[in-house]
Amino acid sequence: MAVRRPLGRRGRTTPVPGRHFDDGRTLHAFAGRVAVRCHRCDTPGWVVASWQPHRWTARFRCTGCSVALDSGAWVGAVRIDGRRPCGYCGHQWVCVHQHRPSASTAVPEVLPAKCAQCGRTSEVKVSVCPLRDAEPADPHFGLPLRLVEPTRAGLLWAYNAEHLQVLHDYATSALREHGGVHNASMFSRLPQWMKLARNRVLLQRAVERLQRQLLAAA
Repeated sequence: MAVRRPLGRRGRTTPVPGRHFDDGRTLHAFAGRVAVRCHRCDTPGWVVASWQPHRWTARFRCTGCSVALDSGAWVGAVRIDGRRPCGYCGHQWVCVHQHRPSASTAVPEVLPAKCAQCGRTSEVKVSVCPLRDAEPADPHFGLPLRLVEPTRAGLLWAYNAEHLQVLHDYATSALREHGGVHNASMFSRLPQWMKLARNRVLLQRAVERLQRQLLAAA
């Protein structure tokens, strides 16, 4: 049976070599500084954010094309949804469901959709929502992440050096523990390939490649 380690500051456990303890932090705990690429010119840069009461305040300034993004802007993938009764036979529902990789292209207020009952097309009013789980992208503006590494098992990505370090600690630990955290922490929601013991070395080496990449760009 695993021995629980003493709690350190802020209720986190003190490190023990060879063991990883999931302290319950979510992915957003690492989102204060995110390494990205400009959606217009691909220049590397940083999204800088801080957590204010009930919301994030974020900014991005591209040093290449001078594009500026502030809280509320979204340039990443979007979901387009809408439905209405058929304008010809009244069948419910005529629906629009689309994903688009970028919000840079304007979306019209209505889109055509074919009725499954009569086969005729009606105009459907649609709404546009950010697709925030379209990985790998930053959670504030949907900008493409800079720290992305493909492996034979899956795609690895990270926000910054701290994020990479905790992934490295996870990869190099032979024993992984949690303190009653269930399906809420970042580690509980990692892709299955990262959790498999046979992929520890693969994950470790991929993280180290990204760490060297980030160090070289500093």
